[in-house]
Amino acid sequence: MRTSWTGACRAALAAATLLGAAALVGCDDGPPAAPPPDAEPVRGRAATPTTGVLDLICELHLDLDGQVALGIQGNEPPRITIAQVDLDKGAGWYQGKLSISEGRAGALTVSGRKLVVARPALFQRFGTTITREEFSVDRDSGEFVQSLTLQDGRTVRLIKGTCARVTRPPF
Repeated sequence: MRTSWTGACRAALAAATLLGAAALVGCDDGPPAAPPPDAEPVRGRAATPTTGVLDLICELHLDLDGQVALGIQGNEPPRITIAQVDLDKGAGWYQGKLSISEGRAGALTVSGRKLVVARPALFQRFGTTITREEFSVDRDSGEFVQSLTLQDGRTVRLIKGTCARVTRPPF
């Protein structure tokens, strides 16, 4: 039963992601559309709870400085993805190629108005060993930043973007 609910939740979040992507890629040259009713900015103290689960839709892209620092060739297009921060459990994750996945969520730290999710790592990528993964979401601006700590102690910002909170499913 839990598996079917998990699948239904994932399907709902995927639908929200696709609807957000369709709105961003629209071909209409008319005036900008109103924000969808299912998303609200992460901004504002009243709009951001201190308990429960925050479901987020994020538009992310590679940080140019991080791309150069790690020697990543080619250009990755921006992508729409989902993230979740569980304030009660003190954990969080987001989807992507190089991400803190739902299956291995990171530990949450609240630093003022910033939610920081991190976990230790030990894997080879980009010709170096990565020892820590971290992402943060600023509650006031919705800014998303994902960074990696390398074996030599450097921290490299690899992905950045903006997130909005999903307040209800789009159906």
